[in-house]
Amino acid sequence: MRILIREFDYPFRSYTTIHVAGTKGKGSTAAFIASALNGHGYKTGLYTSPHIMSYMERFSISGHEVAESIIIEQVELIKQKLSQLASVDRTGTFSPTTFELLTLLAFLCFREAGCTHAVFEVGLGGRLDATNVIEPKASVITPIDLEHTEILGKTIEAIAGEKGGIIKPGVSVFCGFQKKEARAVFEKISAEKKAAGFFLEDEVDRLHSVASLDGTRVDLRFKGKEEISFRLSMLGDFQADNAALAALMLSHVFPEVSHDEIARGFSEVVLPGRMELFSKNPPVMLDGAHTPLAAQRLIESYSKLFPEKGILIFGSVTGKDFRRMAEILAPFFKSIIVSRPDTERGSDPEAVFAAFKSLSNDCILELDPAAAFKKAMAASGGKLPILVTGSFYLVAPIRKMMIGGGKD
Repeated sequence: MRILIREFDYPFRSYTTIHVAGTKGKGSTAAFIASALNGHGYKTGLYTSPHIMSYMERFSISGHEVAESIIIEQVELIKQKLSQLASVDRTGTFSPTTFELLTLLAFLCFREAGCTHAVFEVGLGGRLDATNVIEPKASVITPIDLEHTEILGKTIEAIAGEKGGIIKPGVSVFCGFQKKEARAVFEKISAEKKAAGFFLEDEVDRLHSVASLDGTRVDLRFKGKEEISFRLSMLGDFQADNAALAALMLSHVFPEVSHDEIARGFSEVVLPGRMELFSKNPPVMLDGAHTPLAAQRLIESYSKLFPEKGILIFGSVTGKDFRRMAEILAPFFKSIIVSRPDTERGSDPEAVFAAFKSLSNDCILELDPAAAFKKAMAASGGKLPILVTGSFYLVAPIRKMMIGGGKD
C-alpha cells in the first residue's frame, strides 16, 4: 500500500480522513459519522466493507454511490500504473490483493470527486490493514470481541493490540464500550503515542434508547453537555451505542457540526444487512452478526421486537465461534435452519449444524441458502418472524433472491 499511495501522490492528503476499527458496529459508526459531516455541508466519502449486493456499495459520496464514470476512469489509471510497476519488478513479488486495490480505488475516487472529508472503515484488524496508511484527524474504535483469531490472535488483548494499531501519534482516539482487557491495551497504546484517549463509558451521562419496527429513538447526554435526542432508521438498541460513539468523536473533533445536523444525519443512515427489516409480512430480518458479541447484541434487540419465537437461518464461515453463537441464539427460536455461506473462504456447515442440533429439537441442515429461505418461509406460515444471520456471505445470497437478483 505504501508503494501504491506513493505512486499516486498520496491521494488521501487532499481531504480530511477519519479511521474506524473494531469488531462490531464499525460500519454503522462510520456511516453515522459520514452522514453527519454530509449534513454539515462537507462533501464526504465513505469506504466500508463487505458489500451485500454490489462492490459499488463500498464507495459512497454524500450518501450516494460513486459515479461509474469516476470508478472506470480511476480503475484504468490503476491498471496502467500496475503494468508499469510490474515491468520494473524483477522479483515478481509485487502483487496487490483485491482489498488493497479497492482501498486504493476509494482513495483515488474521493480525490477525483473533490471530497473534503472521508471516513474509512478498517477491513480486518487495523495495524496491518490496507487502510492503515492514511493520516487521520481522528481514530475511532468500536467494541472488541474475539474474531479472526487465526490471524489477529486468540485473546482480547491480542486482538485489541491489532485494532489499536490505527492509533497515530498525537491523534485523538475515541473508543466505544470496551471490555476491561481491551481498554487497558488502548490506554497503553494511547499513552505511548501521546494520543488523547476518550472512552464512551467515561463521557456519557445518559444514554437511553427505545427500539421499534419503525426505528430507534435515542436520548443522549454527555457529561457537562446538553441532551440531544434523535431517531435512527436503523433498528436495535446497540445502534444507539454506535451513534453515541460517532457523536462523541464529532463533538470533540468537529464542534462546528450542530446537534440538528447530527440528528438529521444519523436518521438518514440505512445499511443493507445490518439489522435490516427487509419484509414485514412475514417479518424477515437480515443481520451479518458473525461473533458472539454481535450475536448477543443482535438477539437482545431482536427479541424485544419479536417476542414470539420464529425461524432462524444461520451460517458461519471457518474460524468463527459458531458454538458460542449457537448457545446465544438457539433458545430464542422455534425452528432453526443451518445453511452454507456463499464464499470461497471455507465453512463447515455440518459442524455448525451439530452445534445447533444439540440445543434444538427442531433443527435441519439445508446447504443451499435459497432452499433454506424457502423452507423458512413455509415454516413461517406467513406470520412467524425469520432472522437470517451468522455471516454476510449468507445474508447476501438470500437478500439477492428476495429482490430478484442484483449486480455482482
